[in-house]
Amino acid sequence: MGKRRHVVNLMFTITLLGVFALSALSVAVIGAQVYAHSADRLRANFDTRTSLVYIAEKFRQCPGGRYAIEKVGDSDALVLTEQYGGQDYESWIYAHDGKMYELFVKSGNRVSPGDGQQIMTLRSMTMKRDGALLIVTVVNSGGNEESLTLSGRT
Repeated sequence: MGKRRHVVNLMFTITLLGVFALSALSVAVIGAQVYAHSADRLRANFDTRTSLVYIAEKFRQCPGGRYAIEKVGDSDALVLTEQYGGQDYESWIYAHDGKMYELFVKSGNRVSPGDGQQIMTLRSMTMKRDGALLIVTVVNSGGNEESLTLSGRT
């Protein structure tokens, strides 16, 4: 009878250890999934907000407020015109293939979607003019949409 009681105690201890190990593993897996999801959301929010701040600063730094909305491939592009040494130059900001690009060219040069410098991840970007306002809407890699309204100088 003593030996049987010893086996029951051993089995109870091993079962309890197994339940504890499974519980600890479950908590670790759930924690890792929550962390990965949070990190993805933070990265997408960072890309969204940073892209809008970047566009706003470029827009505000443009002397004279000379801007236009053009097309690069199928995407809208913000074209900011500046003058250096008597020549007009353009900064093109647009989204293509899941990235935001910027390209600085002499005015009148042809611009293709892959020509620019990659700035950050961004699914898409659309722009429209509403009187003196420029409305920029971006969609981040997570599919969330944010808009920014800028007052153009007329």
